[in-house]
Amino acid sequence: MATQLLLSSKLELQSVLGAAKTITAISKAAEAVITGTHDFAIGDLIVIGGVVGMTEINGRVVRVKSVSTTVSFVAEGLDTSGTDFTAYVSGGTATKVTTLLNFSDLASGFNYPEPSPNPIDVTPISAKSKVEVFGLDDAPTLTIPMFADPTNTSVVEMRKASLAKTARVLRFTAQNGNVMICNSYITGGRGFDGSVGAVATATLNAKLLAPEQWFAS
Repeated sequence: MATQLLLSSKLELQSVLGAAKTITAISKAAEAVITGTHDFAIGDLIVIGGVVGMTEINGRVVRVKSVSTTVSFVAEGLDTSGTDFTAYVSGGTATKVTTLLNFSDLASGFNYPEPSPNPIDVTPISAKSKVEVFGLDDAPTLTIPMFADPTNTSVVEMRKASLAKTARVLRFTAQNGNVMICNSYITGGRGFDGSVGAVATATLNAKLLAPEQWFAS
C-alpha cells in the first residue's frame, strides 16, 4: 500500500527553462510519443505549449520516459489515445525544466482538494424538480503553508512568479518515493501572518493549468 506520509517530503519549484524545441507530431497512444529534434534525457520534465489540434496537451508538464536518439521522446504515463485528446494537427513547443529549487521552509500541512465539476442547470419548464448535469471540473488550487522567510531563494523565485503572473512547474516527492508533477500559476511569498512570540507563516498557492500526473517513483 503506497500510503502518502507527509514526512521527509520535498517540494520543488521550476526557476529556469531551457530553449524551446519545435514539435512536429504527437501520437494518440497509451503513452504519447512526441516528435521533434531535442536534447532531452530520461527523467527530464518538459513543458508543452502552442500545439494546434491536440490542444488538451497545452500547458502540461510531462516526464520523459525514453528517447529515440534526438528525434522523439515518450511522455511517461500520458495517455492520449482516448476521446480526452483530439488529434495533433501542427506546431507546438517542448521546453525542458533545467532548474528546480527546493522549498526548505514548508510547514506541516498540504491541501489539494478534489476537483469538483460545475453543475449546469438544464431544468425544463415542465419539470417538478431541478435537473442538473455536470460540466467541466474546477481548476484545483494546491495550498501549502510555510514559515515566512522572504529572503529564501525559493521564496524569492515564488514571489517573482506571483508578480509576473507566469506559470511554473512544481514537483512533489513523498516519503515513499511517489512523485507528482504539475504546471500551475503561483501566488505567494509576499504576505505573512504572525503574532508576538509566534513564528510568522506564509502560504504558497498553485492553481493548476492542466491535470497533475503521479508516478510511483
